Amino acid sequence: MSKPRAVVRLLATLLLVVAGSAVVGRASSLGGSSNTLGAAVAATPRCGTAGISMVEVGGANISSLSLGNIPATCAGATLTATLNNNGGTTRTVTGTVPAGGGTMSLTITPTVPLTVAAQVDIVMTGP
Repeated sequence: MSKPRAVVRLLATLLLVVAGSAVVGRASSLGGSSNTLGAAVAATPRCGTAGISMVEVGGANISSLSLGNIPATCAGATLTATLNNNGGTTRTVTGTVPAGGGTMSLTITPTVPLTVAAQVDIVMTGP
């Protein structure tokens, strides 16, 4: 290795060490209320483990979703359904699960064209 190249490499290494020390020094001056690192684990409650059935209603254009097999323990939960039409038209509709669970229908306005690659994502939050 040539002498000028070695000097440049040495100066670059020293510059990185000085810059790194400045960053560490800056972080150590930040205040904190605790000297420990904490984490928590919380179980996500479920209102049921049964699979929810879903039927797209409306022919060439989906005008509603008919949902069934909703557990009674999900009553009062907010059910959100998002329709993705092959990466195109997306609609999100919400409804409240009725007392006793069972079945419910969500109206989609405006309608969404039905395609082979349609995808529906269903999420329940609450009660």
